[in-house]
Amino acid sequence: MNYSGLTIANKNLIKRFSHSQRYLYASRLISKYKPNKVLDYGAGNGEMFKYVKKSLQKKIFFFEPNKVMAQQLKSNLKKFKKNKIFFNSSKIFRNYFDLICINEVFEHLNLKEQKKLIKNLKKISIKNCTFLISVPIEVGFSSLLKNLIRILSSQTHKNTNLKNIIKSLFYLKIKRSSQKYNDTHIGFDYLSFIKFLREENLEILDTSYSPFDFLKGLINSQIFIEAKFK
Repeated sequence: MNYSGLTIANKNLIKRFSHSQRYLYASRLISKYKPNKVLDYGAGNGEMFKYVKKSLQKKIFFFEPNKVMAQQLKSNLKKFKKNKIFFNSSKIFRNYFDLICINEVFEHLNLKEQKKLIKNLKKISIKNCTFLISVPIEVGFSSLLKNLIRILSSQTHKNTNLKNIIKSLFYLKIKRSSQKYNDTHIGFDYLSFIKFLREENLEILDTSYSPFDFLKGLINSQIFIEAKFK
């Protein structure tokens, strides 16, 4: 399926709203930092680019290693003038970017791949680079609402079952696949992820939530993490 069919063109109204809001929220955070060179790391179909101010669009580069998704990116942004698209992480410019967005990427990777990503971020960023990271909230009451919506819209993730729904609700650990890339969000714990970032020598500057920041982790879809290497 085309990625937009899972996000902003989803048949479910709530999902459409949630994804459009996360793109809008990410674009606001980019504007906040007034960057010179931005990398959308794991850009997907490049949809976020459309939400960014025109004055900042010319500063955005893309990295998307998935060939199918990269083709969707090219098609989705064919009417826009854009910078280089990187398809191989080893080809990304070194010591170049002062702001890097990593949206909805980490939750799909096993621990080894997450550490490799962090290592690569060090190589491609300049000193004092800001990282804007978003991951889904898949624990607590938010997870219950998400899973109910998935079930009602027939868009469940792999390993969606009553046992895992209850475990997610009560923040209990769910064993996840050890494969490099994991399609499902089930079992991802953003609180443990924040701890992981700190262990990888990242300083958390701020956290915020989408689509309703004032509700924090109670009823929201994503958490946005602003961070820098210490």
